[in-house]
Amino acid sequence: MYEFQSVTLVVLASTEQQSLKTTIQTLLDLCDIKDLAEILVYFISADCPSVAAYNEFIDGRTFPIPIRCAVQQMPGLSPAIFEIPRLVNSSHFLIIASDLEMDPQSVPQMIAIAKKNPAAIVCASKFVKGAQREKYGLVHYICNRLVNRTVKHILHIEGTELISTFQVYPLALFYEMDFTNPKRTFYEYTIRPLTKGTPYIEVPTSYKKRTEGESNFYPMKYINLGVTFIRTALDERKRLRGKTNTVRNETE
Repeated sequence: MYEFQSVTLVVLASTEQQSLKTTIQTLLDLCDIKDLAEILVYFISADCPSVAAYNEFIDGRTFPIPIRCAVQQMPGLSPAIFEIPRLVNSSHFLIIASDLEMDPQSVPQMIAIAKKNPAAIVCASKFVKGAQREKYGLVHYICNRLVNRTVKHILHIEGTELISTFQVYPLALFYEMDFTNPKRTFYEYTIRPLTKGTPYIEVPTSYKKRTEGESNFYPMKYINLGVTFIRTALDERKRLRGKTNTVRNETE
C-alpha cells in the first residue's frame, strides 16, 4: 500500500553554479515545506564546480528543512539513478537537474498530484499540451520523439517523456522493480513500472536551453542514448514474454 508522507528533492549538479543556487532557492520558495523531507544535492564528483557554489549558498544560513549533499560513486547517469534512491529518507523522491532547463516551478504541482496519487509516477513533460519549449533544436526534437514513440510501440505503454527522470517517484516502487543492473537502471526507470501498470501522470512544464554550464546535447551521445534505450525496451519485452511463458507452463 502506497502512502505519501514526504518527498526528497534530489538536485543533480556538476558544472552549474548560479543556476544551482537558483534551483534550490526556487524549490524552497515555492514548495510547501510540510511536504518536503529534505533537499539532497547530488554532485557528479567531489571536485566539480558546483561544490563551491553549494558551499557558498549554505554558508552561514539556516533552512526550514535539511539540505545536504552526496557525491556520485559510479560514473554515468544510470549508476546515479541506481544510487540515489538508497540515499533518500522519504516516501517519495524527485530528481531535477540544476541547469534550469526543466522548470523547477513545476515541482509544487507535481507534489500536489503525487499526494493525491501516491502510487503513481508524476512526470513533468515538455511535450504534453500546455508545455513550452524555448531553443529546443529540431534534431533534438526529432530524435526524442522517434525514440519515445518506438519504445511506446515496443512495450505498448503511454507517455511523452519515457526517458526523463524529472518525476515524483514512490520509493517503494523503485525497490519493487528489482533493478539489478546499475548500467541499465536509467533506461528501465520508467518503462518497467509502466509495463506493470503503474499509473503515469504527466503535467506540462517549460523547457529553456541552459545558459550556464556544459550542454548535455551532443548528437552522437544522444543517438547512442536513444539506441540503448530502444535496446533496453526490446530486452524488457523479451523478459516480460519469458515470464509470461514461465507462468503459462506452470499452470498447464
